[in-house]
Amino acid sequence: MKYSYKDFLPDASAELAPVARASLQDKVAALEKEAADLKVQFADLKSDLKSLACDYDGWFRRHISDLADHAAKEFAQKRDIEILLTVLEKVELDKQIQRAVEKTFDREANELAKVIFEALVAKIQPYALKQR
Repeated sequence: MKYSYKDFLPDASAELAPVARASLQDKVAALEKEAADLKVQFADLKSDLKSLACDYDGWFRRHISDLADHAAKEFAQKRDIEILLTVLEKVELDKQIQRAVEKTFDREANELAKVIFEALVAKIQPYALKQR
């Protein structure tokens, strides 16, 4: 079957009554207004979302910065304690070294005094024996 242009033209029976046409036009106008309102609401929501995203981004950055500051302070405190302990350990080590050096000097001084005494005794003894 072949169609022609006339087959697609509305006939008189397909025409709407003026009241029905006005009612449909009112409904279309109401839907268009509702669509326009929805577009405005969407634009508002989109700007609110951008604002919230910026707020969250700012909060996140501040929170990360605060955490980093806290971690840095905690690290510095621990490092200060380690340094303090290291200083105390160094003082204790220095005392131990000083005691070891003093012991060595005392021992060597006693040995040196003993050797000098023995040398003097050896020199003096022959003369002491001769006078007797």
